[in-house]
Amino acid sequence: MDYRVIAELALEQYDIMPKSLEFLMEATNVFFRVDTADKAYVLKIFQEDSSSINDNLTEHFMIEAIREKSDVLTPMVIFNKDGQTITKITHGNERGYKRTALYEFYEGVPIDGTETMECFEKVGRSLAKMHLATENLRFPEHVNPKKWDHVFYFENEKPVYHKPKYAKYITTEMKDILDELIPYFNEKLMYFYNTLTPRLIHGNLNPWNVQKYKEDIIIYDFEEVMLAYPVMDIAIFLYYYRYNENFVFDEVLAALLRGYSEYRPIPRALDEKNLEIIMMSRRINIFNYVLSIRKDPTEFIELSFPKIKEYYLSYK
Repeated sequence: MDYRVIAELALEQYDIMPKSLEFLMEATNVFFRVDTADKAYVLKIFQEDSSSINDNLTEHFMIEAIREKSDVLTPMVIFNKDGQTITKITHGNERGYKRTALYEFYEGVPIDGTETMECFEKVGRSLAKMHLATENLRFPEHVNPKKWDHVFYFENEKPVYHKPKYAKYITTEMKDILDELIPYFNEKLMYFYNTLTPRLIHGNLNPWNVQKYKEDIIIYDFEEVMLAYPVMDIAIFLYYYRYNENFVFDEVLAALLRGYSEYRPIPRALDEKNLEIIMMSRRINIFNYVLSIRKDPTEFIELSFPKIKEYYLSYK
């Protein structure tokens, strides 16, 4: 598929005058940098398997709410000539059309590898402000966010570790432990929705979606926005530092919460047990995803499954 042609056709639908179009990367989605005489943008071409149009519209709704109700930096969504945030391009796509969106561009760099305690405090402040901005939002008819009430929460997502094609990677012990943990985590995740009031959260706050721009923090990639709980956003971010040998986890947690508590009370659901439940639910979700997409997931399994087993033995 010629993504460059799709990008060029999409840009015709905006009131901007591009001077250059540069391919940036293809990952979950495809990205191009667009430069005009005085501004820079990023054009995103969504992959059908990574999100739905409902996910994209929910993402844009949350970005607009955050920009309107807080000073958190996040790239603005650009409306096309029809006043829409999603531009559909039919060129060369047998599945119907490709969804595209245009965002303003910041010259930021991911915090990954350069984190400090001050950085974690800044992330905590931004998280608190985002959670305040999404409190008591009224959803328009076109916004129908997904929920994280099961370990596998994406549409049509199923566990794959029992499939014969993965038998050479997955032992009987692995299957037994996952078979016991997944229903347990499903019950715990559902419990949040039965006892607390959900709101929109980022859903995928990781060290690559948090970037530094001058002295500021920018929050990117709201594609996994969901109707869930502040404690989940906090746990998702902490997941990436739980076993990071470069940091003392308790120090990261303390710095994050110091920043968070400057603007919003620490969520009452935030305790060690709930953090571990959410972080381990994410680990199993990612475990399943990696198993299904990698040609050889051996290295990831050897790194990740011992942590799942450790949790299982500790809490059983």
